[in-house]
Amino acid sequence: MEQYEISERENNWSNFVEPKIELRKVKNCNLEGGVLFDGFQSYGLTGTIACSCFINSIKTELIGVLDSPSLPPISIIYNSTANFPIRIYGNEEHKLAFFTSELVFDTRFHKPIAKKMIQWAKLNKCKTIISVIGNTKQQALSSGNLQAAAVLPTKIYAAVNSKGGFLKLKDTGVIPIIEGSIRGIPGILLNEGMLAKIDVIVFAVDVISGIPNFRAAAKVSEIISQIVPNLYCDTNNLLKEADILEKNIHTNNINNVPVGKERIYQ
Repeated sequence: MEQYEISERENNWSNFVEPKIELRKVKNCNLEGGVLFDGFQSYGLTGTIACSCFINSIKTELIGVLDSPSLPPISIIYNSTANFPIRIYGNEEHKLAFFTSELVFDTRFHKPIAKKMIQWAKLNKCKTIISVIGNTKQQALSSGNLQAAAVLPTKIYAAVNSKGGFLKLKDTGVIPIIEGSIRGIPGILLNEGMLAKIDVIVFAVDVISGIPNFRAAAKVSEIISQIVPNLYCDTNNLLKEADILEKNIHTNNINNVPVGKERIYQ
C-alpha cells in the first residue's frame, strides 16, 4: 500500500487552520440502514467514476450540500444547471447517498470533510460508508513508458474497520489489506467510523498516475452492487471507455485518453 509521507507544509502545524465545513440540507430523504458513498477524487478517479456510474444509472436527487468560506468562489455548471462544488445526492428506494465534487481538496480539508460525512451518516442512520482509493503503480505519463503500463490487473483490495465490513465482502473476491496505511478522507472515515460504530469499507485499486482507471471502476461498481441489495450500475460504458483508453496507450496516442470533460470556467 501507498505510504503517507508528511510534507514540510503538512508538518508545520503552527500555521495549520482547519477549515469550517457547514452541512446544508436541501430536502429530506429516508436513508435509515443505508449506504453512504464517498465519491471524492483520488488517484485514478476510480471512486469518482464509480460514483457517477451509480448516480447516472439510478434516480437520485440533490438532498444536501457542504459549504465553507474556505472553498473557492465557484459554481459548477452541469446540464445547464448551477451546482454547489460539494453535493450530496440520495436515492430513498435503495437507501443510498453519494458525496461528490469536481474539486481536489487540500489536505486541510480532509479531516473536517470526513468528520462531516460521519456526522451526516449518523444523523441519517446510515450503517455503511464505502470509499475507493488509488494506489499509484507507475508514473506512466512522466516516464513515457506507456505500452508497458497499458493494462494493470483489476485486483480489488479492501480495508475495513469492523467485523460487519468483513462479512459484507464475503464471497466477493476482494483481497483484504492485512498491513499498510490509508491516507486522506478514506483513512479518516475508517478511524472516525470505528468510533461512531459505522461500518466503513475502503476499496483500493492499482492505478497509473495521470490516467483514469475505468476498468477498475467497473469492477468496484459490480462488487458494490453485490453488497447493496437491488443496486444497479450500467458498467457497459465504463468498459467501453477502458477499451478506448487501453488501445490509445498501446499506440502511444495519449492525447486521446479520456480524462473527463472540463467544466470549470474562469
